[in-house]
Amino acid sequence: MAKNSQNELLSLLEEANQDKGKKSKQKGPKTVIVEEPLAMSGDPLGLIQTNKQLSEAKTPARIKSKNDVVVERYNPEVLKGLTSDDVEQRQLAGMANISEKGSTKTVGKIIFTNVFTFFNLLIVIICGLLIWSGASITQTASFFIATINTIIGIIQEINAKKMIDKLSLLSAPTAIVIRDSSEQEISTTEVVIDDIIKLTSGKQIIVDAVVREGSIEVNESLLTGESDPIIKKAGDTLYSGSFVISGSCYAQATAIGGDIYIEKLTSQAKKYKKPKSDIFKSLGTIILVVGFIIVPVGITLYLLAPGAWNDPAYIPTNIIKSAGAMLGMIPSGLFLLTTVTLAVGVVRLGQNNTLVQELYCIEMLARIDTLCLDKTGTITDGTMTVKSVIEYESIPGLPLKQLVSAILNAQNDQNLTSEALYERFGNQKRIRHKALIPFSSARKYSAVEFEKYGTFALGAPEFVLKHEYNQVAKEVEKQANEGYRVLVIAHTDAPIENNQLEGKLKPIALIMIEDTIRPDAPDTIQYFKDNGVNVVVISGDNPITVSRISQRAGIENAENYISLEGLSDKDVVRAANKYTVFGRVSPQQKKLLIESMKNNGHTVAMTGDGVNDILALKEADTSIAMASGSEAARNVSHLVLMDSNFASMPKVVSEGRRVINNIQRVSKLYLTKTLLTILLSITVIIRALMGHDSIYPLKPSHLLIMEFLVIAIPSFVLALEYNNQKITGKFLAKIIKDALPGALVVLINALIIYGLAMPLGMDISTIEGEVAISTLIGISATATSFMVLFTVSRPLNVKRSVMFFGTLITAILAVLLLPEALEYTPIFSIQNVTRTNPLSLSQILLLIVLIYSSYPMMYIITNIVRWLKIVAKKTVHVISDMK
Repeated sequence: MAKNSQNELLSLLEEANQDKGKKSKQKGPKTVIVEEPLAMSGDPLGLIQTNKQLSEAKTPARIKSKNDVVVERYNPEVLKGLTSDDVEQRQLAGMANISEKGSTKTVGKIIFTNVFTFFNLLIVIICGLLIWSGASITQTASFFIATINTIIGIIQEINAKKMIDKLSLLSAPTAIVIRDSSEQEISTTEVVIDDIIKLTSGKQIIVDAVVREGSIEVNESLLTGESDPIIKKAGDTLYSGSFVISGSCYAQATAIGGDIYIEKLTSQAKKYKKPKSDIFKSLGTIILVVGFIIVPVGITLYLLAPGAWNDPAYIPTNIIKSAGAMLGMIPSGLFLLTTVTLAVGVVRLGQNNTLVQELYCIEMLARIDTLCLDKTGTITDGTMTVKSVIEYESIPGLPLKQLVSAILNAQNDQNLTSEALYERFGNQKRIRHKALIPFSSARKYSAVEFEKYGTFALGAPEFVLKHEYNQVAKEVEKQANEGYRVLVIAHTDAPIENNQLEGKLKPIALIMIEDTIRPDAPDTIQYFKDNGVNVVVISGDNPITVSRISQRAGIENAENYISLEGLSDKDVVRAANKYTVFGRVSPQQKKLLIESMKNNGHTVAMTGDGVNDILALKEADTSIAMASGSEAARNVSHLVLMDSNFASMPKVVSEGRRVINNIQRVSKLYLTKTLLTILLSITVIIRALMGHDSIYPLKPSHLLIMEFLVIAIPSFVLALEYNNQKITGKFLAKIIKDALPGALVVLINALIIYGLAMPLGMDISTIEGEVAISTLIGISATATSFMVLFTVSRPLNVKRSVMFFGTLITAILAVLLLPEALEYTPIFSIQNVTRTNPLSLSQILLLIVLIYSSYPMMYIITNIVRWLKIVAKKTVHVISDMK
């Protein structure tokens, strides 16, 4: 809203207030019509000031919305809220909390992004040129392959979208609003302007609002980057995107939907966020490199071909051969494979009650070598029981049971600890209180000041008693060694000032609480141990207690623990990779631990369910939240376990490994074709520049067997198989290293064929010689690609054996029976159905030798670097021994 508009509204409201005592002919309350709606302000702070002024005015204001519906805005009573009529009026006016962005891509966007890709566009252009040049239908098969690939990709991604949307609906945050004098739980999209919203610890603030009643601490780190808690009292501003750390309040919605502050700030930044993914970066690099060289190489091959400059009769042939090079360089199926495999992974994880909120996090999940757990809700099942109580002193007229009950009623917190205390001490006693400090994981205590009895604190003994901790230290350590969580109730006569405890506190009682370990936790921990994943426990509780519970759950080296209480950031960084159990950890220290582990080369996953885990969840390579935890934790996590069951983690990690391992394995097939085409094209260009008659030997049809039988069919079979191997190395470097030997073997074979062309009667200047060379290079390249497929398929099980030998036999039959369709010279005279002569005996023998020697050559090229390293290492040892 423009500043003038705000001033105009304020002056109108002031006039309305001044007139309230005057007589008026108008019956009922006087109203003010404002052309620009409050909810559509571009300045939330100014908007809130306006709403605060509106709250002081007795007279309602009529606001015209963007769709010209007039809405009567007013400040409803906190415990009454809006009426149903008010809500309906605001919904009709478009003043509901509906943002333009969705949780996933729309179906239209999925179709658009799959159809209009760089490589698809290139294939269409090349196939168009082939048709123009009069090429046969077999030369344009790449277009049909790309079409089928695109359709499969669209179907799989839509299926994944449906699964995500279904689980997102179950995990969607809700809001507690006051309407018609009662509390109602609604979807966040149903919140309207001026709604009274009840906020409690762990709740995400989903609209801009003003605190009307109560007090809360909020974390605005998602907005400002600063994690320090900020106290918000009546009249203070709340921004969407922040979350409640502690306390409770009622707030009035002042901006909704696309008009909230965080939307204004990040509307541009949020349009696209690069996934943190090695595969994503690698695919981008492949697109960049291939896209940069493919057109220049294609044009160069065409211009260097015989007759390109002076004989129009050569144009169709040169186009077809150049197109063969360009199509061979395009690894379009690789991108389809990645999309489909990730989409299938999303669906499978969804079937295992896991919501994937970022597609490429599946890769990071597969790469983790360190898993950080919060004790509560992961190792333990989230239930707590008060096991025993030790009383040190009694308060006259206030037995311990009534004291705890009064503290609980004053705090009105809903968490696991308070539930256990309610179960033991009840909630019958209520005492008027003057001030309170809500519990937060940073403070590790809460406090209440009662009118007659002074101030009581409830929390971790070290943090409550501080300098007086030695009075109970021995007993606390003893109980912690038994695996109990210990709370202290302490008393002081000093009042609460500036949200801080004052005066000397003396212990009243110790309360021992037991966490219940999940029955399946030991088996889950063992899975990670067996799969080379280091498990670390990070908790705000006493490290001795956490260590005992971790040992009971089977975590390796759990006896190696440390308390981070009072440690500097440098000390925390130094401790990060030395200990297994970290206790008394603040939210900021949790984040620092994750950051330090990452800086030490680890790929870190973090599980959590509370607001104290949010900073660490955002820092982790992969973050996993429990659906039963806080909304804020779910919203910042990559994955959400919908059943809140830690035992689901092995399935999740296993699925991630299956997806990424299979993408890496099958990528070898695609990159082999791309690399051999690039190397062959460069060879042809060099020969042409040296003055030899040279034309790219392979037409698009020569690649049909490779495209269909070596790559397309096997890749979809292999990509969906179980594969739980630990992932190592960089994606791009690994697949290039794996694909290069096969491509080099094809290049060596091509050079041998070119070198022996004249002695074997293959004159490249003649049609018969050119076709014979193309046949030898095409068949030897296809044979080599089958050898690459064999290495990818090992070890052969029944499924892979049927796939490999089935495609191999089909390929052999195609070469022998369909030479004309594949643009090959017939190998034997009985298949001489074309106008060209069959291969001579010497040419057939050369082909056999090349095929027979290809696998040993590929093996040597694959291992030569490793062998040289071994030789060099042994040489160094020998030289050192001689010295």
